[in-house]
Amino acid sequence: MHVRSVVLCVLSMLVLTLAVGCGKQEPPKPAAPAAPAAPAAAPAADGKALFEAKCGVCHGLDRATVRKETKEKWVSVVKDMQGKKADWISDADAAKIVEFLVSQHGK
Repeated sequence: MHVRSVVLCVLSMLVLTLAVGCGKQEPPKPAAPAAPAAPAAAPAADGKALFEAKCGVCHGLDRATVRKETKEKWVSVVKDMQGKKADWISDADAAKIVEFLVSQHGK
């Protein structure tokens, strides 16, 4: 009987220790300083990458470089391309592509 009560006492102390230890809340850690923002890519560079990734699937950059168009015409061309495959070129991506085309191949 004596051994049984010692074992129960030790187990009770162990459970109590675990309960108290798990119940403690740690103080919040201080927030790490924010990393400096990466410089934004130039709109033309971003637009070129999008043009190559989205438009280059069907035709290369050389297809656009042979022509000079107004911004309105480039908007129309890109809008037509958006309609060829739903959700392939988002409106935000289209705007960047147009800015690239206007900056490099605009009138």
